[in-house]
Amino acid sequence: MKRAIYLILVIFSFLNTENMQAQEGNPTLGAWYGYFIFSDFKDSQFGLMGDVQYRNYEVTSDFQQFIVRAGLSYKFKNTPLKVLAGHSYFVTGFFGESEETFYEHRPYQDVIWNQKIAARLYFLHRIRFEERFIENQDFRMRYRYMLNAKIPLNKPEISAKTLYLWTAAEVFLNGKQSVVTPNIYDRTWFFGGGGYKFSDAVWAELAYMREVTNAQTKGQLIVSLFHKF
Repeated sequence: MKRAIYLILVIFSFLNTENMQAQEGNPTLGAWYGYFIFSDFKDSQFGLMGDVQYRNYEVTSDFQQFIVRAGLSYKFKNTPLKVLAGHSYFVTGFFGESEETFYEHRPYQDVIWNQKIAARLYFLHRIRFEERFIENQDFRMRYRYMLNAKIPLNKPEISAKTLYLWTAAEVFLNGKQSVVTPNIYDRTWFFGGGGYKFSDAVWAELAYMREVTNAQTKGQLIVSLFHKF
């Protein structure tokens, strides 16, 4: 199963590299700012996960999206496996001078598991199913797979006061073809950056992300703060 996922990701990465050579690159650097929270209920396998994000088409201007998301998680005992069900609300704007926006309600379900390879390499896998209810549009399904890898630099493991590097890729697939989603393949996000874990409860990350679609590629600055209660 894991080898199959790795193979799929490598294939998509190769295809996207080929596509990027033929696509128009958008030179405008955007920025996504996010605050992420995690909480495990005491003496329980249940917990909460959520985030608030503000995204711009440019670093400090041209509103792209505002996102509020929250979900209830369940971690299986004696395994690295966690499942989650939640709901997110999106307000999305258009690139350029237009001030028009539209909203989206997006229930979602996650399957998440962690993996450690060798002494210092940490992997996180996430499969996400999304039901998309977009203003004035037909219902859509979308499927996502993310692979995130981290390696600590100044300590043998990622604990308090650890500086680390991380990279990730996430592939998006549409549930079916339609007028608004003519292709099954939707997009891929490629990340690379660093992070610092201030304590067991707080850490921050800074990264660059390249978004690849069938139409274009575009760069984003990613600024994230994480808080575990």
